[in-house]
Amino acid sequence: MKSLYKCLILIFVSALFTTSCDNWIDVDIDPNSITDGPAITEDIMLIGVEAEWFTTMNTKFETWSGFPSWLSWHAIEGSTSADMNIGPGFGNEVWNSYAGSLKHAMQLYDKAKENGNNHYQGIAGVIAASHWFYIADVYDMAPLDDALLGLEELQPTLASQEELYAHANGLLNEAIGLFQGSAGEKSPGTDDYMLQGDISKWSKFAYSLMARQAMRLAYSPNTTKTAQADLVLSYLENGMTSNDDIVAWQHLDDLANANIINDYMNRAYSGGLGLTPGNFLIDKMNFYNDPRREIMFTFSEEDPTGFVGHRAGPPVETGKTPSHYKFTYLSKSYPDYIMLYSETQFLKAEAYALKGEWALAETAMKNGASAEMTYVGVSEVDIATFLAQPSLTIPTNEEDAQKLIIEQKYISNVFRTNESYFDFIRTGYPEFDFDYMIENVYNTVTFPRRFPYPLDEIEKNPNVKAIGQSDWFSKGTTWDNKP
Repeated sequence: MKSLYKCLILIFVSALFTTSCDNWIDVDIDPNSITDGPAITEDIMLIGVEAEWFTTMNTKFETWSGFPSWLSWHAIEGSTSADMNIGPGFGNEVWNSYAGSLKHAMQLYDKAKENGNNHYQGIAGVIAASHWFYIADVYDMAPLDDALLGLEELQPTLASQEELYAHANGLLNEAIGLFQGSAGEKSPGTDDYMLQGDISKWSKFAYSLMARQAMRLAYSPNTTKTAQADLVLSYLENGMTSNDDIVAWQHLDDLANANIINDYMNRAYSGGLGLTPGNFLIDKMNFYNDPRREIMFTFSEEDPTGFVGHRAGPPVETGKTPSHYKFTYLSKSYPDYIMLYSETQFLKAEAYALKGEWALAETAMKNGASAEMTYVGVSEVDIATFLAQPSLTIPTNEEDAQKLIIEQKYISNVFRTNESYFDFIRTGYPEFDFDYMIENVYNTVTFPRRFPYPLDEIEKNPNVKAIGQSDWFSKGTTWDNKP
């Protein structure tokens, strides 16, 4: 992933320096600013903005210091597991998006708006909104647009989570309106690497993203869960409709080290066998007789026809080699995902459960599982057998229904998006057993529920210093408020 990102930056910089000096001469005094000029057009900018976007969104998939161990997606063998005792540097790449990926998305937005290229403006607005939501979800209070000014504003004021959400939703609503009108002089095409300029898919993603974030606020002090459920369902009426609408960056087989997850497959402490799944994840999949196991994992040594996970940290005992992710699954071409169609169905299922509409909740949950299984190549027969299990009958009480839905969503989201991290903080599900999952675990109750502010912001910005660092184990952001 980093190699591909560097290639895109080189292409972008080349465009800067091949511009005719007769037509444009400029000196760039801000290294984080895109220097404008005739060669820097929307179609040149878009692919770089998309590359930065997925990089920022998925950096915490890093197996040594991020979410995979906390979520039992990965369990390192014979080495120190990812530490939950994070410090002020954790999550800096999200805050740094003010000077990187978010800033560049807004520069594309501004250029497209100035030129009347409405579809480019809409796409840039959607990408920027995704950043604003991420910042709000991990920091709670953070700057708005004045933080994009760089040296012009070194001490930006902080907006509330509610204000950050309103700003992001405003961009999404504007984008949806822009997508319904004419494109302008330029229309996105193959330069839109993720969705190939399909504006209907961008519109469906915008609605689906609003649904995701509406569910995030289900327990926020400023609303009610049923009101948020209604919002989720209303947004999804115009949301994703099939796996064809998945938003992802598809990596290529002929680019070595471009895919960070496949890169970790080759660097895992497993003697060349690939990444090792955690015991909690495998136990859940075994409980539900999940047919995706044979596609995702190898058989274990102690159970040659079964699947066994590992506790992060200890070495593997002789004769008990656990299962590993298959290289055919987490391959070089494995995508970096922003959102999947299956997620929209699980959102719909939870919304119906919060409204007490159990039959509709069960149908939506099974649609989500079926969509994900179809996507990875499970046969129709195996899908039907899986869905017929009594264990997938929705309980007729809200808490148990939510637990089942989030468990199925978790299993469908392995190495996909950050949603499993946020779902646990918001709902308490899945009910992770951290002591069982991780050797010498720092906290047996929860992983960090928010990100700390960068240390230099605490030291240099009095607006951040006035808030101080919260205890990230005791409370997340404003929406972390489930009774």
